[in-house]
Amino acid sequence: MATRSKSRKTRRSATGGTPAAMVTALHQIYLAGLGAASRARSGAPGLFEELVAEGARAQADTGAAAARAFQAIVGDAQAKVSARVGQVRGRAADALEGLEKMFQTRVHRALTQLGVPSAEQLSALSKRVDALNTNIERLAPRRAARRKPARPPMSAP
Repeated sequence: MATRSKSRKTRRSATGGTPAAMVTALHQIYLAGLGAASRARSGAPGLFEELVAEGARAQADTGAAAARAFQAIVGDAQAKVSARVGQVRGRAADALEGLEKMFQTRVHRALTQLGVPSAEQLSALSKRVDALNTNIERLAPRRAARRKPARPPMSAP
């Protein structure tokens, strides 16, 4: 009966600690089980069967606790990795945006130094050309009316 209280205490401390402490505690439990099996085989067969049943119950409890601990560790790791990936993506997006702005600024500066007109300047020039074409079309009929008719060429007699 003393082994029951000792194994329960060991189980409680194993589930509450770090993964390394849990592995150490599980190894100690395994060694205690081997020692108990060895004594039970040399002692009474009834005690052996009792210890096997207790071991099966402990394994079920410990297995569930280990699975929960493993899931918790994996979940924490996934959450940390996801958070880190999100941070890296944000930094990469910021860096690309800054690089794009810097590129646009330099291209604009180079085009300005070369005398290449901007889109706004081209749009304004296009509007002026359209206005001039409209004025020319309006003035063209008046100009044609002012012209004198051309004289036919003279023929030789």
